[in-house]
Amino acid sequence: TNDALNNGYSAVAPSVFREACRRWRESLPHSAARVEAYSFVDVGSGKGRVLLLAAELPFRKVIGVELNEELTRTARKNVTLWNRIAKSRTKIRVLREDATEFRWPQTPLLVYLNNPFECALVERLAANLTTAAAAGPGLVDVLYVNPDCAETLTRQGIFRHLWTAEIPMDEADRQADPYGAASDRVSAFRYFRKHNR
Repeated sequence: TNDALNNGYSAVAPSVFREACRRWRESLPHSAARVEAYSFVDVGSGKGRVLLLAAELPFRKVIGVELNEELTRTARKNVTLWNRIAKSRTKIRVLREDATEFRWPQTPLLVYLNNPFECALVERLAANLTTAAAAGPGLVDVLYVNPDCAETLTRQGIFRHLWTAEIPMDEADRQADPYGAASDRVSAFRYFRKHNR
């Protein structure tokens, strides 16, 4: 039933993703500044581009969660091909699963969203992330590209807005963009426990 709430597939420009990750790393509190401690989860991972890009960084895990069977198959093929030609720093897993039923790995987490679905599902996702955060050290960040449902994350005070930036694409990505875009809007959010609010 959640398939009807999914938005259309669109891949992020590599230059935008790399810059968003750089800004996220700069925002990490000193006590949590080790990227190696974080698992990266792409919700609505599509054909897997972001998973390949995330594996350039030393995340503890890189996981893609995708509901569409055909996109999942394509992502798995892309990961297999990538592993033959590149030295990934982290093992990549692609799961065909409903994101609202996904069992989150132990925190710390960096959750990536590229406007994957409607706000009602973002709200359910936020509730699930709250449960995951409560079970561990509570370190959960969200990188949200084209953040149409940003208010859904912040409305209940569970996630705090860290920054929003219009991140320009590099020249190669601008030329390759199928929509003629030159940048993407990206927001970052951080989970806060109740006593920190």
